Amino acid sequence: MAHTIDKINVHEDDPGLLYWFVHGKRMGPVRRDYAVKLGIEVGALWSKTLARKVEHVAQLNACHAAALAFLAKRDFTSALLLERLCRKWPEAIAQVTVDQMRAAGWVNDKTYATRRAAKLTERKIVSAQLLQARLCGEGVPDSIAQKSANAAATSLAQLCAEAKRLVRAGKSAISIARTFSRAGFDLDTIESAFAKARIPWNSES
Repeated sequence: MAHTIDKINVHEDDPGLLYWFVHGKRMGPVRRDYAVKLGIEVGALWSKTLARKVEHVAQLNACHAAALAFLAKRDFTSALLLERLCRKWPEAIAQVTVDQMRAAGWVNDKTYATRRAAKLTERKIVSAQLLQARLCGEGVPDSIAQKSANAAATSLAQLCAEAKRLVRAGKSAISIARTFSRAGFDLDTIESAFAKARIPWNSES
């Protein structure tokens, strides 16, 4: 037996949400604009097709709310947010939500890369190659990661200054070279920094 929507009420805690009754059973809630698009109105026929559409919208609403909660705590790349949302919602639902977050400015891979690169290099020496790898590992697209890494990575002049500081602190050339290597610098760069800092160095030792 077909039923119709008997009554529509505004949600008690959020006037932007509506819920409705079908044969005495409460349905929803969904956002007011979605309800209008779906044709949720008093007297409208309640069908299985409409119920499936409402379920889809309800998932979108819940996923959207979860995404905002995640982003209120920390920055995400588009890829990281998608991966996080897919733990609970279907990929199609999660992707729509990520697209909405990106369009609204809540997710911006370039901004993420700039901030993250600055954080990773704060009071640390880091090569552009290592920094780019870290950013890519967090979902930053290669081209964006490369630009952000090159802009934030330790320069040769900074590496030279750090080598001098470590020598004054009593570190040996071998120890400094190992430190620089762990920070992602190749042998040629290390040798150039040592030469610029006038630190005796034998790469074979």
